[in-house]
Amino acid sequence: MVIGAHIGGQDVEESLLLFALKKTASLQPDNKFIFFTNSSLEDLPQNCMQANVNPRPTNKVLLYYWYNYQLPKLLLKYNINSFISNTGMLASNMLIRQFLFIEHKDLFEERNSFFKKKLGAGVAIGQTIFVIDNVIGESISKQFPAHTDKIQLLNFSLGQPNQLFTLNDIEGVRDKYTEGLDYYLFRVDETSKAHIITLLKSFSQLKKRQKTGIKMIFLFENNIDEKLLPDFKNYKYRNDVVRLKETKENLLLLTAAAFACIYFSDYKSRDSVYKALQYNVPVIADDTTINNLLFKSAVCYTIASVEALAQQLQLIYKDEVYRKQLLQKSTIYLTNFDSTMASQKFAEVVSN
Repeated sequence: MVIGAHIGGQDVEESLLLFALKKTASLQPDNKFIFFTNSSLEDLPQNCMQANVNPRPTNKVLLYYWYNYQLPKLLLKYNINSFISNTGMLASNMLIRQFLFIEHKDLFEERNSFFKKKLGAGVAIGQTIFVIDNVIGESISKQFPAHTDKIQLLNFSLGQPNQLFTLNDIEGVRDKYTEGLDYYLFRVDETSKAHIITLLKSFSQLKKRQKTGIKMIFLFENNIDEKLLPDFKNYKYRNDVVRLKETKENLLLLTAAAFACIYFSDYKSRDSVYKALQYNVPVIADDTTINNLLFKSAVCYTIASVEALAQQLQLIYKDEVYRKQLLQKSTIYLTNFDSTMASQKFAEVVSN
């Protein structure tokens, strides 16, 4: 069998489709794999070859042209039996098995009616639509409900944390930033910044009720924006709030050392939750549909109100049983992510 794939995107080497195809190729040495891409691919198994896409489709119009006029010729030239793409497009009028592999949610946020229609055509043609999370699967189900039964979830591994930290590392962070005390960590980005005042008020309630020395770290994705904290000099617990600018060096360490992380960001920042869970740090998250689809019961949820958030801050602080149960759930949740199993499911469907 000859399996062809078009792997689009800015960083092809980081594509989960490429990862899955490499794994499949190693599992099926008798099959041949052809990758259509302009990027130079490394460490390909012996039964894989690369065919450059010319001219390079640098926009959606050129991509559409390539799929409709160039790709059909290439499928015939290489005698391809199965074809898979991560761009949302497939070759029309070809009597071969075709599949979609969707690893980017924004593919289903297309506003141009012409390309939205082409995406629908790809969904209709594809025998199976592989997705890497439930949010993408839900997007497909809503837009194309007639094809919901084609969706196949692949839970690839989240990857090991970039660094492992010792107890001395953790204590060193607390000594450096919070006088050796525990702290909540809140990343301030374009989405979460809208909730910074609510969080300060909730933190005040916690401090009044518990008489605790616990701190709060605001980790700003960009430069610290004083406008987000009007009259901060008058905030009663200002000495218990630490404001830092996020860097590659401090992000993981501050996450690993946190007592708990508070997440009010959007889908693009979901990796910060995964990292916290991998470091066995509980997470309080905004109670949204997307977060529930992503994190299931691995985090505790709250709405963005002062009282509701204060209750969660207090609960996770004083109830050790609740905290342990939450961490147990997150540990079980993480076991669902297994690249070996995901690749095997992918291989079985594509090559059968």
